[in-house]
Amino acid sequence: MGQFIMSLLVLAVGVCLLVGGLKARNKAAKDGKNKLVLLVISIVVIVLGVISIATNCFYTQDIGEVIVKKNWDGALHGQTEDPGFHTKSPLETCITYNTRNMLINFYGSSDETSYDYDGGSAQGPQVTINDKSGASADIDIQVVYSLNPSAATDLYANYGTQTNYTQSYLANDVRSVARKVSGKFDTITMLTDRSQYQNAVQEALKQKWESNGLNVEQVSVQEVRYPEAITQKYAEAQSAEIAKAQALNEQETAKVKAETKKIEAQAEADANRILDESLTDKVLQQQYIDALKDIGENGNLVVVPEGSQPIVSPR
Repeated sequence: MGQFIMSLLVLAVGVCLLVGGLKARNKAAKDGKNKLVLLVISIVVIVLGVISIATNCFYTQDIGEVIVKKNWDGALHGQTEDPGFHTKSPLETCITYNTRNMLINFYGSSDETSYDYDGGSAQGPQVTINDKSGASADIDIQVVYSLNPSAATDLYANYGTQTNYTQSYLANDVRSVARKVSGKFDTITMLTDRSQYQNAVQEALKQKWESNGLNVEQVSVQEVRYPEAITQKYAEAQSAEIAKAQALNEQETAKVKAETKKIEAQAEADANRILDESLTDKVLQQQYIDALKDIGENGNLVVVPEGSQPIVSPR
């Protein structure tokens, strides 16, 4: 709107100069050179004014942008979503909303005043949470999101510029949701499997922002920092668990070895018992006869009277 008013002023100045130059033609001829210069200047100013007014009737739009058009009286006149050249009334102002992926990043510092906003992106200090166990921690969290182009007009009507929307709504939402969701997870889970917490934050933001035309692309909890006293206790607990597991493993190993020896002893006893049971008088008699037969086949003669103790000598 201000640019259009300036264009009108330039055009008005040019017209005034032109009228003044034409009126000066009735003066003395010695002023002819000055009159010509005045006419040229007035024509140039008028041309610049016309060009400036014409440019207020067109605007260009880049890929990944949506333009909301606002009239001089504050009324909204719709939006455009396609890239390229577009026309508008010279009394309309274009407000640009970015629909590319944008980042809200809270990390590192604890200085609550160190915020930086750029359109739909924001950067600020770490988020302090309290988990289900009552322990406090600082987290670094990143949220990547994008704006649905069809929601731009409503967002401008409710919040104004995209920077203002990010500052007054989105950044606060990331912090509040991160704190609220942390109350569902205990300290051990936050330390050992923060992906559960990360996924829960992403789902909560998705449900909360969906109605406002925002798409949550990714949530990343990069680090969870507990006080040293808590992490030390956790380390001690982990060491105790490892020692316990090692002792249980040794007990199981000893049990297996003992069971193995028991099984081997039982197998040997069973074998001996079976052998004893198999050596009957008939079996022994047959083995005795077989032995004599083998001796005889080798050219030896053995006479064994019944009831005697035979001595076998080679020939």
